Amino acid sequence: MSNSKANKPKILLFELFLVIFMAFNITLLTSISQRSFGHEISPAIAEILVKEDVVEIDIYYSVEIFLANIDASSVKNTNETSKSDIYDAYRLLDSEDIAKQFQSMSSSFIKLITIKSQQKSIEPEFVSIEISESSNITYPRESKIKLIAPIGEDDKHILFGWNKRLGPMIIRQVSDSLESSRVGTEPELYSAYLSSGELSSPIIIEGITSVSSLKIIRDYLIIGFEHIIPKGLDHILFVLGLFLFASRFSQLVVQVSLFTVAHTITLALASIGLVNIPSNIVEPLIALSISYVALETLWHTRMGWSRLIIIFAFGLLHGLGFASVLMEIGLNQRHFIIGLVAFNIGVEIGQLVVICAAYLFIGILFFKTRFYRSFVQIPLSLVIGAIGGWWFIERIFF
Repeated sequence: MSNSKANKPKILLFELFLVIFMAFNITLLTSISQRSFGHEISPAIAEILVKEDVVEIDIYYSVEIFLANIDASSVKNTNETSKSDIYDAYRLLDSEDIAKQFQSMSSSFIKLITIKSQQKSIEPEFVSIEISESSNITYPRESKIKLIAPIGEDDKHILFGWNKRLGPMIIRQVSDSLESSRVGTEPELYSAYLSSGELSSPIIIEGITSVSSLKIIRDYLIIGFEHIIPKGLDHILFVLGLFLFASRFSQLVVQVSLFTVAHTITLALASIGLVNIPSNIVEPLIALSISYVALETLWHTRMGWSRLIIIFAFGLLHGLGFASVLMEIGLNQRHFIIGLVAFNIGVEIGQLVVICAAYLFIGILFFKTRFYRSFVQIPLSLVIGAIGGWWFIERIFF
């Protein structure tokens, strides 16, 4: 009996060593995979300026996706395709070389663009391409493609879209009298989120293009949900950290509720411009929050006020991360409240799906077993903490 008691600390230490070793290897593999600098495929942004006899179109897009012939409708990250090496090779080229490559293939790009007027197709003309210079190859590079398309005197509206292979798009109608804005839209002009291959609503040449509330709700529900699943791995890991800490359902409800309230506050404040913190500060802190909520499970088994305060603070941070998505897309002021609420509901649905999946695959199978803490809770918390720590370092120094 005494020998078994004496050996128990050694067994626990050995188990701890094994899980730390496992976490280290997973983190190492994660870091190695990042060397291919795979990039999340974000929606392109198309700004439409309608004049008397011509439509001017500015498209903000990562042209490396087009040049590498990646189907952006079927993957969310360039690493998920067999053509990731081709994409990486293009990403290593300087802006001048990329511009030349695109200009030589501009006719092929034009064929993927759809512009219609009264069901008559209009072929646009390629004007120019501007490519931002970015020394950090771990981030996607944005290009601005300018197109023009002629319209007739009898044309009342146009429809705009592109081939689904180029991925989703955020479309904005801009005014000739105001400067184009990448973070907002003019209140009375059309803006919408288009799924891959979807055409815009008819954009009225003279007057205001109306968008139904149902479409706004649908679009921003999808954007909010997709920001969690599959794009929000950092938010997924944070929610899993909350799940692993909870020893009772009530603890999980309290944690998730606090997190939800907090990120809703900063999402709303940042969306209306009252709070603005640079992403190079927010993103590393979000990574750090993932590590903390996961690793706290190692030394705390009961939920105290300090844990709740910290979760609330981290929720405020994550809300700023959510807001950056909306700021990039832009919310039409006429539908601001509807879009904001729909986006937030989409985020919450995504979080609930993560929690339900964790309950089905972890909670039901292992929670009441004797080895849950030693072989499930602690190892998974270490892995999540290690990944969060790596992301913190990567977002600070790389």
